Amino acid sequence: MPKPPTRHNPSRAATKSHPSNRVKKPMGFKELLGRSAPLQQAIARQTDRGVFWREFLAERLPADLAAQVTQVVERDGALSVYAASAAWSARLRFAIAEHWPAAQQAAPGLKRWSVRVQPAAASTGARA
Repeated sequence: MPKPPTRHNPSRAATKSHPSNRVKKPMGFKELLGRSAPLQQAIARQTDRGVFWREFLAERLPADLAAQVTQVVERDGALSVYAASAAWSARLRFAIAEHWPAAQQAAPGLKRWSVRVQPAAASTGARA
């Protein structure tokens, strides 16, 4: 009785020396850093905008209220202000509503704003 013909077996083909099976050379440290440059630039821009908004709010808000702002983030036409507690968050909502026209003049692309609660320990990464 004749032997059956061999079938197409992909696992058998992988054992042969194939160009896609070659080990790639590991990337150097400079190459890795070069790839992350756009990400680092985006982080730097976001940090600069956060500093700008903290200074903007510090000039216009009472000192005790400005001290309770834990973080400010501007993203996609929205300004998110984070307060240290729910009580400060409520006061901050009223204060930002008063200064919203000035904020829109400072950044014409802003369409909306929100105030959220983020305790100071959460923004610094410290444990409570």
